[in-house]
Amino acid sequence: MNTAFYLARGPFLYLAFAVLILGALRQWGLTIAEVIRAYRVAGDQKIPWQWMFKKSLGWIVPVNALRGARVLFTIASAVFHVGMLLVPLFLAGHIALVKKGIGLAWPALPAAAADGLTIAALAGLGVILLYRLLDKAARFLSTAQDYALLALCIVAFVSGYFVAHPAQNPLPFNLMYLFHLLSAELILIVLPFSKLCHALLFPSTRIVWELGWHFVPGGGDKVRVALGKAGEPV
Repeated sequence: MNTAFYLARGPFLYLAFAVLILGALRQWGLTIAEVIRAYRVAGDQKIPWQWMFKKSLGWIVPVNALRGARVLFTIASAVFHVGMLLVPLFLAGHIALVKKGIGLAWPALPAAAADGLTIAALAGLGVILLYRLLDKAARFLSTAQDYALLALCIVAFVSGYFVAHPAQNPLPFNLMYLFHLLSAELILIVLPFSKLCHALLFPSTRIVWELGWHFVPGGGDKVRVALGKAGEPV
């Protein structure tokens, strides 16, 4: 157990952050290069920055999606994302580890708020899992990666909650703490290479979509030819 703790709190932790940083830099570099390339060949280079900013805010606070059959899923997803963002970054214990390691610190969430966000995130994860299992369309589109990422996030949040509340811990504290360290480190490692990567690429998503609809010069004529409507307005 001592060896496992040494590896989890030392080499594995440094490896996880190294993979996260290098993977994030790679993703950002590739995205920026593709955005520049798309912008250069776009027939219409006018980018509606204000509109894209408003649309991005709409994704962060999905008010317009709160209708129809997916309302519960939308709420659960939003709650999970809030917890996934705030708890790891603003938990007092995490900040203390960062301060011990590199000397940086910032204000932490109150313990009650962190507990509430953790429980809310777990509830959101539960709803998302049930939606993927019970909804026919969602089940058809879900992959093994989707379920693995859900399970990994659930383990990280559950183990983290019990680490913060050792009196309620159903397992030995050291074992639960090890589960939390390893699951969190695995999330850091897979984040740049899985669907979790949208956490890194979110600011660029809207501009990529916008540029994708701008035809390259001559693209309209090629579409007319493909549709058998050469010389006709489309």
